Amino acid sequence: MKIVNKDNFNIQKIFDLVVTYIINVLIVFIIAVLVVGLFKTLFTLKSLFIGKEIDLHLSHIVADILSFLVMIELFRSFVDYFKAKRIRLHSMIDPAIIFVVREIIVKLYTHDAAFEKLIFGFGFLLLSLGIIRTLAVKFSPKDE
Repeated sequence: MKIVNKDNFNIQKIFDLVVTYIINVLIVFIIAVLVVGLFKTLFTLKSLFIGKEIDLHLSHIVADILSFLVMIELFRSFVDYFKAKRIRLHSMIDPAIIFVVREIIVKLYTHDAAFEKLIFGFGFLLLSLGIIRTLAVKFSPKDE
């Protein structure tokens, strides 16, 4: 027989209410950060038209846009955590995969000489993350 303490139940309600308000504030903060990031990315386009070294500015713009996409995916996984009230491994691995792909694209685009040594490491990391994500989706606990 389970004994439920009335005071404990009220404390749990208060905790849930406070957590809900904190999550709502964090979601508003995430939206504000994404808007600022978008304007920063759009602002860097100005340097493309004004600057003389188009290749250098274009590589910075590509890196900024890819970084912005990583931010979007990371924040999406945070919001998914807020909704599900638990950490889902596959939604935390998605930003990592996108970050590695971003690094590969930036290194390829900037023609980094050290990239030849890093490609095998990036490839192994992508393969590992892909396998882990696939297993996390396949063996994920059922939603209630």
